[in-house]
Amino acid sequence: MATITVPQQPIPGPSALPLLGRWANMLRLLFAPCTYSRWLHDTYGDVVAMAHGDPTYVFAFGPALNFHLLSQPALFEVGKGTILKVPKDTAWGRIQFCNLLNMNGEHHKQQRNLMQPAFHKRQVGRYHDDMAELARLMLERWQPLSQINLHAEMKKLTQQITVKTLLGLDDEKEIDRIGTLFQELSVSQLLLMFTPLIDMPGMPYHRTLRLAEKLESFIRAMIAQKRRESDATDVLAALVRAHDEDGTKLTDDELISHTVTLYAAGHVTTANALTWAIFLLHQHPHIHADLLDELDSKLHGDAPTLESLQQLSLLDGVIKESLRLLPPAPTSMRIAASQCEVGGFALPKGSTIFFSPFVTHRLPELYEEPDRFKPERWAALSRTPYEYLPFAAGTHRCIGAEFALQEMKVVLAMLLQRYRLAVVPNTKITPRGSNLDPMYGMPMRIIPQDRRFERVPVRGNIHRLVEFA
Repeated sequence: MATITVPQQPIPGPSALPLLGRWANMLRLLFAPCTYSRWLHDTYGDVVAMAHGDPTYVFAFGPALNFHLLSQPALFEVGKGTILKVPKDTAWGRIQFCNLLNMNGEHHKQQRNLMQPAFHKRQVGRYHDDMAELARLMLERWQPLSQINLHAEMKKLTQQITVKTLLGLDDEKEIDRIGTLFQELSVSQLLLMFTPLIDMPGMPYHRTLRLAEKLESFIRAMIAQKRRESDATDVLAALVRAHDEDGTKLTDDELISHTVTLYAAGHVTTANALTWAIFLLHQHPHIHADLLDELDSKLHGDAPTLESLQQLSLLDGVIKESLRLLPPAPTSMRIAASQCEVGGFALPKGSTIFFSPFVTHRLPELYEEPDRFKPERWAALSRTPYEYLPFAAGTHRCIGAEFALQEMKVVLAMLLQRYRLAVVPNTKITPRGSNLDPMYGMPMRIIPQDRRFERVPVRGNIHRLVEFA
């Protein structure tokens, strides 16, 4: 093994607090990932310890270190499992451990190769009609309303789209029922962060185990149904039919875990991305007007087709720019599989190395006026996957990225042609946590599209993340 030279100086970083150590800094990162990670970079540079001199939890900033981390999957692995002690011999354990998010090496490569055809561009195109129809139903439901919580509405819509395209369900009530089951399991798991793992009625752990069993049983039944159907075009059907050159297929346990993970990954993040794109358009009336001009000239009030989506260059720029400013995963991490070097510092095996799409997207050497919403920049701008990474990069890049982009384009094109949404004045807008969901929701007035675009004043820490004109 090559010897790694350790620099004389310790890794710079904030001081650890008495008793709490680095965990006080970790909490700051958990609750304010954007502002805290940016402060770390501005204060200490490209490689920062979460506690001064401690190499076990480190931040690595910038495209060069993004490439270093994400182009060497054998050395820098994805995190394994969760911080909770999930029993592997339960439905909950099977759901947690048999998915791409927790796989490395050849196992990950084999599983991703099996799943990739379900997310090929041609296959993703088959989901277009379902996306458009569910968006149409949402817009019809809005007609008698005067105000909505946009974030809640986007979560409901993306939940429906994910369940419909993932499982091929047709009945809207059944889609809602299964979506609710997914959501209840997600919420129950979050409660376990703060409660003991006691399997007794009334305890969140007991509820999590039962919900996981119920969900596992439902998906097993769906898998059996897909094996009897030869013409189904949903994601699960494609995964059931997938096989590699020697005939190897995904096992039922793998299919179940991948299905749950695809739901979780594709639902909340896309809802947040849609919410922020609409908000940013509302706060930039001229861009909003220009985008509607493009939609009117190409679509004439109709839903976009797959072909017309390719002609909407400003819509593409709006989505890219929104994902640049407020990426669905502002920070992520890798684990050192062995002793390694990052940015000139030696790290021990097992070190956690964070990287930040958010900070990368705000580097002035990459993006002129980085805190401003400027979709027009993308007409002439080209960036590598390590300079622009809203869906990460490398072998673990989000497998559903093209699905999410198509979904956002379809929904935005239909919504903006029909309604002008306006933020309720003086609303507190505060992105929070690991997914940047709006802490206080996004109350919006619904107005038939009248082109009277105007910016409304808002409060909250959004002003620390986006510079408005």
